[in-house]
Amino acid sequence: MHLDPRGYNFAMNYDLKQPRLSCFCLAFVILLFSKYVPDCKAVGECADVIQMSSGRHLFLDDQLIDSEMTEHVKRQFNPPHALRSVLRPEKSWEALGFIFYCSVVDHDGTAMLYYGAYDGEKQKHFCLATSKDGLTWKRPELKLSDYQGSKLNNIFPFEAVEVGVFLDSHAPAEKRFRLLHNRHWPDPARAGVYLSSSADGIHWQLSDIRLLPRVPDSQPSACWDPKTQEYAVYLRAWDPKRLIGRVAVKDIEVPWPYDESVSPLHVWGKKKVATISRELPIVMRPDDSDPENVQLYTSNVFRYPWAENAYLAFPAAYFLYRGAQLKDRALNGNDGTFDVQLAVSHDGIHWDRQQQAWIQPDYLDGVQLQLVSMGTGMIRRGRELHQYFVGWPHTHGRPVVWDRDLINRKEWLKRDRGGIYCATSRLDGFASMDAGNLPGTLTTNPLKITGCQLKLNIDVSGTGIATVAILDDAGNPIPGFAAADCEAIHADSVDFPVKWNGGHELKELAGKSIRLQFRMRNTKLYAIEFTE
Repeated sequence: MHLDPRGYNFAMNYDLKQPRLSCFCLAFVILLFSKYVPDCKAVGECADVIQMSSGRHLFLDDQLIDSEMTEHVKRQFNPPHALRSVLRPEKSWEALGFIFYCSVVDHDGTAMLYYGAYDGEKQKHFCLATSKDGLTWKRPELKLSDYQGSKLNNIFPFEAVEVGVFLDSHAPAEKRFRLLHNRHWPDPARAGVYLSSSADGIHWQLSDIRLLPRVPDSQPSACWDPKTQEYAVYLRAWDPKRLIGRVAVKDIEVPWPYDESVSPLHVWGKKKVATISRELPIVMRPDDSDPENVQLYTSNVFRYPWAENAYLAFPAAYFLYRGAQLKDRALNGNDGTFDVQLAVSHDGIHWDRQQQAWIQPDYLDGVQLQLVSMGTGMIRRGRELHQYFVGWPHTHGRPVVWDRDLINRKEWLKRDRGGIYCATSRLDGFASMDAGNLPGTLTTNPLKITGCQLKLNIDVSGTGIATVAILDDAGNPIPGFAAADCEAIHADSVDFPVKWNGGHELKELAGKSIRLQFRMRNTKLYAIEFTE
């Protein structure tokens, strides 16, 4: 007898009808069955059946997949299929380029991109750009801040450099825009993380409540999780490398809990505010498979809004110029490059981080980038998703050089300073289950479904073909829903409706435990959805 690692499915090597199975063996089997499957209500109806809610379900991990009934299909992570420049530092308040943090939100069909910029004196400015299609951007004249004698600019009247903006579905309308940022640097009595709120994303109310008396020295990210009824907030910490901490709070507007017994980490000296070390639970860190000199600089976490139970993160992996082979390249003791990675999670706590680059510094639009840093958020336009990242043609340590070397700063004013770039992906396209020219089979774990229509985000083009069968718990085709009954799929669609011949509909199977079985050739399956 073999016990499936999920703990509920048995494969029996014995035939219970044969006399060789003694009463003792039978009793032993019954004892084991009662021990490991205490919640089975009836044959084929177990507590471990996955209840499928409405909404899309992505294949970010193996939660839905029965590996023993799946073959010649593999998971493939799919980086963006298009990268393009969308905003260049063209204004005088952007003379030295963009600071490597940005955020995007989509409000009533208008995309709003928040970004930071250096002017020629290295003064920092917090700015806004807007777009309808996510590709063509303009700088609205906010008329909120005086710059060189004029208010005809897109600058906000307060500094917010290390900032994350998100739309808060849990907040009242007058606070739907949230802005988390570090303020009052470096005063240890006042500096820390603060929250500002807005009804329109333009006119902000700055709160004087210090939420955390530490400065993460990086961009925070946050979101409301309706499942847990909490805000999940992600902040950069040190232990001892840069990594990602998390705090969960019911009310984001009052001071957050942290472990006050942890001694403050004064990376800038004891006369300045401390940064975060072990005060918060750590949820993402470099591991033994990372190079020794890799640290996680930002988190950029959000709940994926078009699917169930999907968290995405795009951390900046900081490759420091340290060690005998690299130290001569460093401009100072804090220099190196970033690339962007992808991490996925069902709960925002346990993460699977892909250590290959999702976006790497590369030659793009005529500029050799050295650093890329993904901003928070994404927008949807049709079947495409747009994210935004800052790209620099220089390394992390260059702005510090500008502080002490005015000649070098002046030289950089004449160069290309990179910009903000758009990374475009397919809807749900971060991961797919792929079958190549060798036909493959993907079978799900037992599911309990609602709805009367199965829709797929699937690409079956060229010489590809796919079918879907519906099986019972034991893996037998349900009459009318066998692979031979399925209308063959040969399409590239984000909402493909699956049909079976004979007029059978999914509503016939409501409340029953079933499995889906995909037979695929030259196919990429991104997501499934049960709809009304």
